[in-house]
Amino acid sequence: MISVDRIYRLYRAHKVNIWIVLGLLLIAAIPRLLDLGAFLTADEKNWMTRSYEFIRAFQDGRYNDMLQTTHPGVTTLWMSGIAITVKAALSGISFSQEHIIHFVKAAQFPIALVNTLAVPAIYILLRRLLVPQVVAGLAGIFIALNPFLIGYSRVAHVDALLASFLVLAALAVIIYAREQYSRTWLVISAALAAAAILTKIPAIFIIPFWVLVVLVYEGKNVLSRSMLVARGKDLGIWLGVIALLIVVTWPALVFVPNPKGNALLVKRDISIAAATPHHMAEEYTLNAWHYPAALLTRTTPITLVFSVLAMAYIFWRIKKEGLAARGNRPVFLLIMFVFFFIIMMTLGAKKGDRYILPVYPVLDILAASGLLGIGRMFAKRWRQLPIVLAVIVVVYLAGVVWRYHPYEIAYSNPLFPDNVSQETGWGEGLEQVGAWLSQEHPNATVASWYSQELQAYTTVEVLDYSAHEHPKTEFVVIYNNMFGRAKDHPASGLVEQYYSKRDPVFVARVAGREYAWVYAQRSYDRHIGELTPGVRVGQKLVADSPIAGVDVLIPTFSGKATTGTLVVEVKGDVRGAVLHRWETPVAQIGNDEWMTLLLPEALDRDTIFVEVYATGTREGNAPTIRYTIEHDYRDSSLVFSESGRLTAEDAGEGDLALRLRYLVEDQVVTEEESRLL
Repeated sequence: MISVDRIYRLYRAHKVNIWIVLGLLLIAAIPRLLDLGAFLTADEKNWMTRSYEFIRAFQDGRYNDMLQTTHPGVTTLWMSGIAITVKAALSGISFSQEHIIHFVKAAQFPIALVNTLAVPAIYILLRRLLVPQVVAGLAGIFIALNPFLIGYSRVAHVDALLASFLVLAALAVIIYAREQYSRTWLVISAALAAAAILTKIPAIFIIPFWVLVVLVYEGKNVLSRSMLVARGKDLGIWLGVIALLIVVTWPALVFVPNPKGNALLVKRDISIAAATPHHMAEEYTLNAWHYPAALLTRTTPITLVFSVLAMAYIFWRIKKEGLAARGNRPVFLLIMFVFFFIIMMTLGAKKGDRYILPVYPVLDILAASGLLGIGRMFAKRWRQLPIVLAVIVVVYLAGVVWRYHPYEIAYSNPLFPDNVSQETGWGEGLEQVGAWLSQEHPNATVASWYSQELQAYTTVEVLDYSAHEHPKTEFVVIYNNMFGRAKDHPASGLVEQYYSKRDPVFVARVAGREYAWVYAQRSYDRHIGELTPGVRVGQKLVADSPIAGVDVLIPTFSGKATTGTLVVEVKGDVRGAVLHRWETPVAQIGNDEWMTLLLPEALDRDTIFVEVYATGTREGNAPTIRYTIEHDYRDSSLVFSESGRLTAEDAGEGDLALRLRYLVEDQVVTEEESRLL
């Protein structure tokens, strides 16, 4: 039993390190653990469902069903799955997509906690590498306050966990070599490597990195027989520990009827991921610029500048003193970690800024070394310069995190455009849209990009963005992530149709930047009944510009109406002469689609009356026209008659699904395209 006196002696011996660890824990915890559940990213609903099913499969002994994904994401599945299961038991709310809002914080918490603990753990390993206390401490602060790293540390996903485990594993491997190939650190590094590989397959990078570390530390002895035997034995032990931990932690690989089939499935999916871009229609391209661009846009100016200076300095030292000189090899290996990991990820087809997240803590370590190194160069004139520089930088980073919180995931280097490498926005800001809709339009129907993420934060009905022209859709949500895609992508079409042509009724902002736009549009939830012979309907429309035509929303009852002709007439008023008539075979009309009817010449009138009827139709085989009584879109109500003749006395409540088209500077625009009018 450890005595109190011994504990006190240990505390006295390591007092400074203990307080630094506690300080780093606090600094890392505040931005990572506060305000969890603030928003839901696009992939989290999938990971939450997988995590819940993963734990259920384990509880039921259905180990084959623990193969939820081949990422494999096992660490995330265990952590979030247990948290969701406990939350469901304590709250009495069953987990489902409909109830997902109740489980977001629970799913995110264990991921954020482990990523928080990784920060002081990195400090401890740096000190073990004999990195000076001030450098290791500043590196820990840089990592704790890295906004892009914080952002992904707060979501129920795999990338931040991969970064934490892989960087810790790499440091442990370097310690293993530096400490005369310590078996203790060999096992520790294997455990961390197993956690990284279980999190995400790119962590297999640690295997060639292990070999690189041994080659760097052996130097000229690399080909000696004794070295090959000893290190070969170590490699076998290291790989064996990794394999054992993977098998024990993920029963789907062994404790199933067909483990070979599961292993082949994992292998197949890895091959597909390496060769297939995000959008399946795209062809593989190397795109060597993607990750350098990601580093420019997602790294803070401080880390970017001082990490580059640190790299330049260490290569100068290596040239001057040699690689084996004191302290050169660990820094060189960290630089190689960054370089080769980026190369490996560049060779893969799927690319995303977050996929190289493991290099960010390493860049922060290099940046801390570079900043203090620069400070020491000028310290002869001003001894306090390194401390002053460190304080200024820490205050700046804290200010950046404060400005972005809880949206650190949206961080972008202010020196570069924020969409150089990929589309920005992963769901952050949609909770603002949800709150506005719930408060201002609680009964609305909305079409949205990332519809499920929005639905979790609002009481309104949210449809997929493809329903943007559905007759009952009252609002359309355009999101930042939709910009910058191929011209033939559906998202680009919506951006052109709404963002480019209409004024939003609400804008959600993330760290001062516009992220989501809500557009109101006229919805028509009813129809007048079949347009059989004798049934006529019309409405007066007030015009603001020369009239180029009119749009009409005609349901054909899912194509059941196929006979007869739809007639649309433009008049001066309800009893006026016909100014223009369009006749369209009903069989050619798309169901519930806006039909555009253009005039041969624009009409320069303040008002017109549009009348709609059909000829040659019969009951059960006739089209109709939509209308609404929920909103006041027009100055006057619709006019409806079954006698075959419209009169002003036939006016009824409601607005017909009619939309004017205007001629504006030789361009035809609808009356809803406010930016063009």
